[in-house]
Amino acid sequence: MIDLSSVQINHQTGTYKLHVGNSLLNNAASYLSDIKASGPVGIITNSTVNKLYGDSLRKSLTGAGFVTRTILIPEGEEYKTLASAEQVISALIAQGMERSGTIVTLGGGVVTDLGGFVASVLFRGVKLVHMPTTLLSMVDAAVGGKTGVNHSTGKNLIGSFYQPDLVLMDVETLRSLELRDRVSGFAEMFKMGAICDAEYLEFLVANMESFLVADSDANLIRGITRSCELKAQVVEADEKETDLRRILNFGHTLGHAIENTLGYGVVRHGEAIILGMYGAGWLSNQVGNLSKEAWDELAGLLLKIPMNVSLASLNPDAIEKATRLDKKVANSQLNFVLLNKLGETKIQSGIPVLMIKLAVDAIIGAWEEKG
Repeated sequence: MIDLSSVQINHQTGTYKLHVGNSLLNNAASYLSDIKASGPVGIITNSTVNKLYGDSLRKSLTGAGFVTRTILIPEGEEYKTLASAEQVISALIAQGMERSGTIVTLGGGVVTDLGGFVASVLFRGVKLVHMPTTLLSMVDAAVGGKTGVNHSTGKNLIGSFYQPDLVLMDVETLRSLELRDRVSGFAEMFKMGAICDAEYLEFLVANMESFLVADSDANLIRGITRSCELKAQVVEADEKETDLRRILNFGHTLGHAIENTLGYGVVRHGEAIILGMYGAGWLSNQVGNLSKEAWDELAGLLLKIPMNVSLASLNPDAIEKATRLDKKVANSQLNFVLLNKLGETKIQSGIPVLMIKLAVDAIIGAWEEKG
């Protein structure tokens, strides 16, 4: 049985290792020693994750002679702000954080994004280790070097590109997740298959239960590793998102607008991306090159993912308006990632406002019919 898988990720200024397996938190000190971490270790997490895994991590680190500092941040996307980042930085400085220190993010996407941003600006950059504890953060926030916080007008509008020095993904942490959180992570893995690897997409759908129940470490390790490998290939080719990396936004143009409009906490990020992928797939067939047969297949696969979200307040006009605030707007043109076929994408701009609204109507209709 697979119990550890590793990926080397290359970027513009170096490389780092990503490890997926069991009991990695209990052995974190050895991995930090491998990257020559030496100064204080600032652990950024939240109270829930800290109660579950904080002691195990600190025991490993202090047992190897590391000095640790733990900063707890409130839970929820609404706290991923510049104000929160400043509070974390102030707390770290007050507790004696040094330029030689290392930031460790222990938690989900909010902790990973905010902690990565803090590491990128504190003392103009310190060592960074991601230890994601949710399926979504493992396959999304922890890979690729994007950090960021939200602005009142949109998600992740403030941030930086800052690569970690190490990523440790302990699949044992996934057993504590609610179904909705596992679905949210599965959505990002599904996206990678849809845009890059149709065979991997088939593997995901065939083994969906393994990911949603977290009952097979072997499938989890294999699936997470492959998703990270695919994302790494894209990021290595376009680290700063000037061209190819934009394909990772499949489903995110509408997804972020849905998340922003319905409200953070009402819908999980991955749930919004599932809806966004349905809308983007519909547009791929209506205004792009995706065949009716391929669209029917994609729609059927998306509708198989269990999701219980009320779309009663989903408004096509509000969603279309929210898309105009998206980071993917360039030269006043909104760029949509569409599919030519499963596993192959294209970037298309200039999609009529009416078609965007009709795509939202298609989403609402599909989930109403699904019941």
